[in-house]
Amino acid sequence: MYRVVADRGIHAAALSHGDTRAARIFTRCAEALYPGIPSSWLKELDQTKTSRLVSQVLFVVHVMTNRRKKFLTFLLPFASVLFVMLLGETSVRLWHLWRWNMPILEDGRRPAGGPTPITLDSELGWRSTENYQFDGTKRDAAGAEYDVEIRQNENGFRMFGDTRSSKPKVFVIGDSFTQANTVSDHKTYYAILKKELDIEVFAYGAGGYGSLQEFMILDRYLDVIKPDLVLWQFATNDLINNSPTLEMASSINNNGLVRPYLVDGQIQYILPREHTRNPRLFALKYCRLCYMLFDRIDRLRAATSRTVETETSAGKSAHPEFLKSVEVTEAIMDKVVARTGSVSIASFIVYGPGYEEYQQALEQVSRKHRFVLLPDIKKGTLVAKEGKTVFAADGSHWNNEGHRLVGKTLAAGFRSACLLHLCP
Repeated sequence: MYRVVADRGIHAAALSHGDTRAARIFTRCAEALYPGIPSSWLKELDQTKTSRLVSQVLFVVHVMTNRRKKFLTFLLPFASVLFVMLLGETSVRLWHLWRWNMPILEDGRRPAGGPTPITLDSELGWRSTENYQFDGTKRDAAGAEYDVEIRQNENGFRMFGDTRSSKPKVFVIGDSFTQANTVSDHKTYYAILKKELDIEVFAYGAGGYGSLQEFMILDRYLDVIKPDLVLWQFATNDLINNSPTLEMASSINNNGLVRPYLVDGQIQYILPREHTRNPRLFALKYCRLCYMLFDRIDRLRAATSRTVETETSAGKSAHPEFLKSVEVTEAIMDKVVARTGSVSIASFIVYGPGYEEYQQALEQVSRKHRFVLLPDIKKGTLVAKEGKTVFAADGSHWNNEGHRLVGKTLAAGFRSACLLHLCP
C-alpha cells in the first residue's frame, strides 16, 4: 500500500508538466506493475498532459530502485553464507599458518584436511608427510596420558636405518599400525624388533593404505634400501580398501580420498563416494574448512550407520565383492613377488574379533605367494601385565605396551622361522 501511495506522488509530480503520450506510457507500466491500481488514477493520468522527461526519469528511477531491493533481498542469504564460509576458511588457514607454518595459499602438497601425518599425492592418493613432527601427549584407552615424540624423515619414513650397514636390512611396509602415530619413534613395534634382533629397519606406513599403495611404496624405495627381507603388515581392512565397491559401501573404512585401485589389471584413481564426489574433490583441492566438515560428518556416519563389513563375517556367506577383492589382492601380491625377486617376504596380519574370514583370506593369500607367516596379531589376545591396556585412545591402535608386545611377538616369530639366519 505504501508503495502505491508513493507511486501516486510520482504521478502527481508528472501531471504538473503536461504530456499525454508519456502519461499513457506511465499508465501502461503502472497497470503491469500494479494490476489493482484504482481506475480513477489511470483515467486521470490518461487525460492529463505530463512532461515526458520528468515522468520517464521518475519511473525508471522508481523501477530500478524497486528491482534492486528485490535482488538484494534475494541475494542476502547467499551472501551471508558465502561470507561465513570465507571467514571460516580464512580463519582455518591463518591457524594452520600460525600453528604449523603451513602456507596460506595452496601449493599442491598440503596435508589432507590440515597439518596431519599424511599429505595428498597425485600418484599414491596420499603419503606420509615429509619431515612431520609431533611433540606432545596422547591418551590410552584407559584415559592415562603419556608423552609422544614423532618424527618422519624427508621421505615420510618413520624409521630409516643405514643402507650401508652390514647388519641385515628389513623393509617394513604397512598402514596406520606401521605409521604408528600413537607412540614415540623408539616405542614402535619395529623399534622393538630392531633392538631384539640387532637389525637395520626401514619402516614406512600411512594411515588407510591399501595393498596397491603399499606396493607402490615398495616399488619406489626397494632399490634404494636393497633389503634382505620385506616385512608386510596386513590388516583386515586391506580387503575393503582394495575394492572401490566395498570401500564405497563402508562407513568405517572409507577414507574419503582419491586412491589408486587395481581394476581389471589397470590402475584407476577413484574417489569411493557415491553421492558427494564433486564437493569432496573441491574440498580436497581448495577448501580446508569444507574438508574438516566432511571429516566430521564421516566420523558421525561411521558411528551411526550400517556398514558392509557386517555383511561379510564368520558364519555368513561371503559378500560377492569380498571374493573379488581377494582376487585383486592376490594380483597385487603377484606384483610384489615379481618386484622383490629373490628378496624374502614375511607377513603378519592385524585383525579383530568378527573379522576371522578376512584374516583367513589374507592368510591364504600369504601362503599362496610363499610369504613366511609370522604370528598374527589379534585384538583382544594382547594381554599386558597387571591388567594394563594395550590400546591407544581410539581402542584400536596400540599404545606403548601394545607395540612392545607386538615387537616381542614378531621377534620370536623371526627366530622360530630362522629368518635372516636368526635361529633360536
